[in-house]
Amino acid sequence: MRIVFTLLLCVLGSHAIAQSPTDDAALLNAEQRDARLREQQELEARASELQAQQETTRELLDQQEQYLDALRAQIQTIKDSKQTPVPANQAGTAP
Repeated sequence: MRIVFTLLLCVLGSHAIAQSPTDDAALLNAEQRDARLREQQELEARASELQAQQETTRELLDQQEQYLDALRAQIQTIKDSKQTPVPANQAGTAP
């Protein structure tokens, strides 16, 4: 059994040693291609996340603007009510 195992290791080892430089270059190219693909996928995912963040920010800004408009309207209503003159017959009447 040891002989078979040793022979198998020798065959596999010689195959690894006998690899041509072209195989190494092909493996390196494949590795670089995979790295570029992973990087591209990561960039696309980040861009998608940033787009979602930007949409959420726009929605929050719209809500804030609506809230400020409502506050401005309330303030204007209060100012208008203070400027409305009180009729003369109600000015001296106590409740």
